[in-house]
Amino acid sequence: MFHTDSLIIRILSLLSDLFILHFFWILCCIPLVTIGASTTALYYAMMKRIDTDEGSIVSNFWGSFKLNLKQSITLWLIELIVIVILLLDFRFCLMVSKDMRFFMLIIYGILLIPLCFTSLYIFPMQAKFDNPIKMTLKNSFMLSILNLPYTLLLLLITIGFFVLAFMIPNLLLPLIMFGMGIYSYITSFIYIHIFHKYIPNEDKTTIE
Repeated sequence: MFHTDSLIIRILSLLSDLFILHFFWILCCIPLVTIGASTTALYYAMMKRIDTDEGSIVSNFWGSFKLNLKQSITLWLIELIVIVILLLDFRFCLMVSKDMRFFMLIIYGILLIPLCFTSLYIFPMQAKFDNPIKMTLKNSFMLSILNLPYTLLLLLITIGFFVLAFMIPNLLLPLIMFGMGIYSYITSFIYIHIFHKYIPNEDKTTIE
């Protein structure tokens, strides 16, 4: 029952890892400007755990955080600026006449879709591939379109995750303890499947 390879031990080990990664993610998000670097490190450690189980999640998280700090901060600031611009545009849409409002909201929705799609892939892409910022942004958008069914599934999981958190109070405590660990664990399976399609000859023992 308590053998190192038993189901109970594996579940306890998973819960421990989810808690640790969730805690590290929150800790590294505190400066706010490092949210991108923290999310990149979270996905790097989680995808490592699922795909190769190479190294410890602690060393993988901090190694990725230090390695991707500068570029992830830049990506996060770019994304944040775009979000702020779109929010200001949305506020402006609500201030115009009804006839113009409908037309402008359509344009707003058209601009919002690529932002949402790209945002789902940016930091997992940064965790997996070593590319310049421009290429990371471009590839994130391209992968979101080329894998549209998975992108829609990721979007559904993301929305559902927050909806359930607000609708079911009993989930509040587990989310406080494991939230981003659970979210990254579920979505990492999808990202791994997508990324492996583009690197079919990858040696799974060395995911670097």
